[in-house]
Amino acid sequence: MPNPTKFSWTPPTTNTDGSPITPGEITGYQVGIRPASGTPGVYPLLAPVDPATDTSDMLAEAAPNLAFGDYAAAVRVVGPVDSAWSPEATFSLVAPPPPPPPVPSAPEGFTVA
Repeated sequence: MPNPTKFSWTPPTTNTDGSPITPGEITGYQVGIRPASGTPGVYPLLAPVDPATDTSDMLAEAAPNLAFGDYAAAVRVVGPVDSAWSPEATFSLVAPPPPPPPVPSAPEGFTVA
């Protein structure tokens, strides 16, 4: 997706063993971003998301740290024990097209004699 504006996710309701998430197990989230050419699961840019009730993070906050190009991102639960990373989603940051050149107005007063 070119030039997205936010990340979003559905919070987990269970632990990996099937037991329900209890209060305090999720203290926040962390979004990891890597160049598409990078190694999956290795995120040079990490963005914390607080509080734990937030289930989206504005990509615009991270975008100033990113050059135009292709990226992959994932999110994980932060708590007393962090979760594994979610499956990755890919996106692109594309430079806006240059403005069109000015177009002169048509001549006026044209006649045939």
